[in-house]
Amino acid sequence: MSFDRETPVFQLAFPPRKRYRPVLLPVWVHQVTAPTGYSRTLDVFQTVVLRLCAAGVRDVGDLSRLIGLDTALCRTAIARLVEGRLMEPGLKLTEAGRRTVAEGEVAETDPQLVRVFQEPATGGLLPRILVADPVRADLREHRGRWVTIQFGTAGASREVSALRLRAGGSSMRPSERNVLEACRSHDLAARGLRGASRGPSDTVVTARRIGFQGTANPAYVVCYVVEDDDGSGRTWTVEDPFAVGDGRFLADLLAARSESDEPLGRLIDDLLGGNRRDRTATARKIDQELAEEARTDVIRILGEEIRDHPEVLAHLADIELALLKDTARERENAARTAIRVFECILPGLNERFPARLPPSREPGVRERAFVLTAQRLGATSVPPEMRKICRNPKTGLAGDIIRAVWAAGENPQHPFVTFIRQRPTLLDDLDRSRILRNNATHGPTGSPASDELEHIRALAYEAARHLLGLSGGSTNSKKVN
Repeated sequence: MSFDRETPVFQLAFPPRKRYRPVLLPVWVHQVTAPTGYSRTLDVFQTVVLRLCAAGVRDVGDLSRLIGLDTALCRTAIARLVEGRLMEPGLKLTEAGRRTVAEGEVAETDPQLVRVFQEPATGGLLPRILVADPVRADLREHRGRWVTIQFGTAGASREVSALRLRAGGSSMRPSERNVLEACRSHDLAARGLRGASRGPSDTVVTARRIGFQGTANPAYVVCYVVEDDDGSGRTWTVEDPFAVGDGRFLADLLAARSESDEPLGRLIDDLLGGNRRDRTATARKIDQELAEEARTDVIRILGEEIRDHPEVLAHLADIELALLKDTARERENAARTAIRVFECILPGLNERFPARLPPSREPGVRERAFVLTAQRLGATSVPPEMRKICRNPKTGLAGDIIRAVWAAGENPQHPFVTFIRQRPTLLDDLDRSRILRNNATHGPTGSPASDELEHIRALAYEAARHLLGLSGGSTNSKKVN
């Protein structure tokens, strides 16, 4: 992969406010038509921006003042809404955007043209996609591996030097499974959900047909190496160049490269100082050892059968890893990850056991039918939020839970029958876990307490046992310290 003034360099995120060093990551860009639920769930900023624009706000400055959010961040939220086809240029809502404001949930998207990004050295896909046309950086000159880029606009611009990373390896067409996993990872990151770094072999999605458009094109993506302590002993990381989630997956990639790439190592030294970089490398090695220990614990508890469900295994290992590290950030991650176990299992379960919803849409009829079904199965109570959603269950976790309960009421072989019988508080527990997940993602309440984390962990393991039909392993459970 050669580099000249015509090589595309994509700048997909604003430079961070903290100290940073820019690097250019080489990628092969594939254009594919793929089913993606990206932006199906909006974050709190996107929701507020969408509703204010629906109310008639047409100026970014007014949005910034009303929300109390930096103008640049407002523009990022707007860009995400445009990518999700909820808004048009000019802060105008599309039909899908108006429907989202009215119904409070983004509908599933049809297959659409997206860009996926392949790392040349390994051939793996980055866990990000791009729907809108990428923004190209303003290149000034390049000498060897150093490229001068102009950041900002007239009157507030400056030139910075970015290190171009080596681009080994040729383009390979990724598998459909890997493309769909990249779409799913992007969707989860956009919803504030994240697990420990893992390889593509540790995850699995249901294969669906996708279409490749033309051949892959070489490009570079601007990434920002920043000084940061994420609570696990690391002293630097990478900001997500797609402005969606965190960039730990790129920090891992750069950490591996820095061992053999002297200019990259010097760049990190310049940002942190040599001794601090050495401590970071040691912390990453410890992270890898802890991650392997966490996977071993999950297999010991649930048995070898859990290997047949690698995505659930990965999420449970994330929970164990979070509890091993026992930092505030990792506790918040554990609250998020526990819900992901249900998000992985329930869609497939509902395909195996389809539910027939009561035909009546009269107010209160479906609600009463759902409550009676849950009580007949042994549930002690039904949370108010589930009573509300059961009137018109949509996609997402809440809708999947409601469909599973209805299906279990019709089929005594449904795994939920035994699950609710042995855990009568299941629906309340799921609702509480959902609230903890939302608080960890958007709320100011801090990380969950130790007893709540142990409760969440036990719920996730019971879900794996009952809903996946696992029978092996040890029943011994470690307590949170």
